[in-house]
Amino acid sequence: MPTVVITGAEQGLGLELARAYAAGGYDVLAGCLKPDATGIQTLAKEQSSVTVVPLDVTKEGSVAALADRFSDRPVDVLINNAGVHFRKWSVPEKVSFADWELTLQVNTLGPAKVSFALRDSLARAGTAKLVTISSDWGSVSNHPGTAYDYCSSKAAVNSVMRGLAMNWVKQGISVLMIHPGWMQTTMGGVGAPTAPSESAQLIKSIIDRATLADNGRYIDTTGTDMPW
Repeated sequence: MPTVVITGAEQGLGLELARAYAAGGYDVLAGCLKPDATGIQTLAKEQSSVTVVPLDVTKEGSVAALADRFSDRPVDVLINNAGVHFRKWSVPEKVSFADWELTLQVNTLGPAKVSFALRDSLARAGTAKLVTISSDWGSVSNHPGTAYDYCSSKAAVNSVMRGLAMNWVKQGISVLMIHPGWMQTTMGGVGAPTAPSESAQLIKSIIDRATLADNGRYIDTTGTDMPW
């Protein structure tokens, strides 16, 4: 049974990705900041292939504990999904620098920490997929002119993952950055046009089809390249 590790799996897109992969016959390791959250606990009771573990991507000890679970096991797919976006519609010049630092810790350094910690396990799989959930707001050329903290964190993680794509492909690891679309989540709000379950299915389909030829791409859920 192939293995997928998903961060931020207790709600929203992460929860729906865990559901989609469990239905697809994967052994799902759901890393959760709030492992007691109702949604992921219910899924774990329904699907024996889902294992819920506490994970704070900002804490090296927490990430190391996750990696210890795979010290001698392959990881076929890693999805860096955990993310934050504070004060979404505040005036850009009034951004909280404390929030900005935390946003970078979660959205940029978090995926880097998890990816580095699981590198050997991804390489052990032979043809692994390393996926980071990015955003259209990570595009520098299409910057929305707001949310400097969030936009910079996603642009930065895109840069990190592009670098990993260059260096890890020799180990058979395909790296992708995917913009999931505007979704009906805590972050996206109820007015968003897309249900997270719909986006999760599209993302899984893209990951399933991805090959080394797609390594380093920054794309949306239709597989179209996003502007850098």
